[in-house]
Amino acid sequence: MLNATLVLSRHADDGAEMYRKYFVVADFGLKRGEGNASIIPMSAGCPMPEQDRFTVLGGEKEALLSAVDKIKALPGNEGFAAILHFDPSN
Repeated sequence: MLNATLVLSRHADDGAEMYRKYFVVADFGLKRGEGNASIIPMSAGCPMPEQDRFTVLGGEKEALLSAVDKIKALPGNEGFAAILHFDPSN
C-alpha cells in the first residue's frame, strides 16, 4: 500500500499563495496486474474527479501516478505546481 499527500500550489495575481491538498491511497487490485487508487480531498473546495476510487492496469505505483494525473487535469487545478509527499504528515 502506498500513501501520499499531493500538494498543489501557485500564486494568485495579487501575490497571495493558493494551495490545495489531497491524500492519495493506492494498493494492489483484486486481480493480478491491477492497482486501486482512492483520492481524498484535504482542503475545502478542492475540485474532485467524478470517481474518487478507481482501478488501473499495472499495480499500486501506476494507480498512484494515475490519481495524481487525474487531480492535476481537473478544471480549476490548471497552473498549480504539484509536489508529492510520501510522508503523509506533510
